[in-house]
Amino acid sequence: MKKVILSALVVVAFTITSCGPTQKDALKYNDDVVAVQKALTPIHEAFIDQLDGHNIDSLKYTHAKFVESTNASLAACEKMQAFADKREYLDAAISYFKVVKGLAENEGKSLVEIMSKDSTQVTDDDVTKVNTLAEKFDSEYEKTLAAVQRAQEAFAKEWKFDLIEKKQ
Repeated sequence: MKKVILSALVVVAFTITSCGPTQKDALKYNDDVVAVQKALTPIHEAFIDQLDGHNIDSLKYTHAKFVESTNASLAACEKMQAFADKREYLDAAISYFKVVKGLAENEGKSLVEIMSKDSTQVTDDDVTKVNTLAEKFDSEYEKTLAAVQRAQEAFAKEWKFDLIEKKQ
């Protein structure tokens, strides 16, 4: 009789622990992904602000910090595991950070190089190039942001929770 009760308890315990992740786990996972992105946002915004009316030293500094932060964000996201053996949301987040990293290292670097010139050395071609680079930066960023948001929305729908933007 004791063996039957013990066996039943083992089966119940195994069943409870093998049910997989919960909605609460999904919420925490989402919060973890969002936290990586939120850590990047202030320096990303600081870099953009410097492009709009910059001091050359501040522009170079914020660009260097932006590149550093994109590397750290990508590394943090790549260390995360898939949730419930599904990678769609994580892969979208990793893609987002790869794109932002590429924008920082390529378009951002080119923008800084041109905008660091003495104003007497800036040509009409430079102005055209700055506009082209800025448009590409914005376009690529918006596209990758939309993709990760769609993946996040699908994740939230699957795990039955609402996405709420917190105002600080």
